[in-house]
Amino acid sequence: MTKSVNLYLASGVSNGIGFWLVNFTEQDNIYNSFDRQLLECYRKELFGIEGAIEVKEAINRTLDILCFYSKLDQYKFDNSNRGYSFDIPINIIEDIFDLWAYNYNNEILWKKYIGILNFRKKIKINNNYINMGLKGHTYEFAMKLDQLLSFRLTNSSSRLDRRNELMW
Repeated sequence: MTKSVNLYLASGVSNGIGFWLVNFTEQDNIYNSFDRQLLECYRKELFGIEGAIEVKEAINRTLDILCFYSKLDQYKFDNSNRGYSFDIPINIIEDIFDLWAYNYNNEILWKKYIGILNFRKKIKINNNYINMGLKGHTYEFAMKLDQLLSFRLTNSSSRLDRRNELMW
């Protein structure tokens, strides 16, 4: 029998910088884990250890792609060494967590979904021609993933390139 762990999404603060964290622990009280830097738990799901590792990797890979796309668009997230930036809204992170946590139960679809994620990491852009070749659950998943990865910051103060901004 496999060991059960709690996969969680939490917020925390380290050296005055807020961060989002996706991780897992054997403890029921997640606040006791991670050096007591966690403030609030937003999601907590019970998984086997192998499942928690796979889902955590999928969530973190999705967030890495989102951060990379934002960097391509000349936006900078204030990243923490502990987790992901507070600049990413909680609803986006919750939706990404839910997308992967709730789709883990079907092994055949899970492999297809991971394939879509790996492909999205390689192509670096949203390409609707690729989605046109998908159908059924895979198509619906790809569209949800595209929607989540299309988030961009609207605050121009975090842009890396400010040469073309107006003075007033």
